[in-house]
Amino acid sequence: MTTRRIFISFNHSDTDKVNGFLGLRNIIDNFEFYNHKLDHRINSNDTNYICRVIREEYIKPASVTVVLIGNHTSESDWVKWEIAESKRLGKGLLGIKLKDTDGIIPEGLPHNHIGNWQPEKFASWIEWANQQKD
Repeated sequence: MTTRRIFISFNHSDTDKVNGFLGLRNIIDNFEFYNHKLDHRINSNDTNYICRVIREEYIKPASVTVVLIGNHTSESDWVKWEIAESKRLGKGLLGIKLKDTDGIIPEGLPHNHIGNWQPEKFASWIEWANQQKD
């Protein structure tokens, strides 16, 4: 099986819970998780530059965009843009509700592409999302 590259989209306010998800990469084989929030090169106020780096270096090379849904994810303009850009580029989309949260599903994320916190199912969901690409 080839390694599948996954772009992770989330709201900064959920960083602690997102770290719990990223910790699963040690038990989920054949997946590489990438998120730009840890990329210090993007420390810029130039929106066009930030969008270009996220698009070219994170979303474009990914197979699937996983949106980690917390209590305030739907309020993030960046998450909305990342979903729209992922759709525009024909990437698979998957939303996963973070543990112990009850947030609204972000705009643009299909409601039938959402799962609750069930780590044992994440690998099969990601594969499913990859097959749903436009």
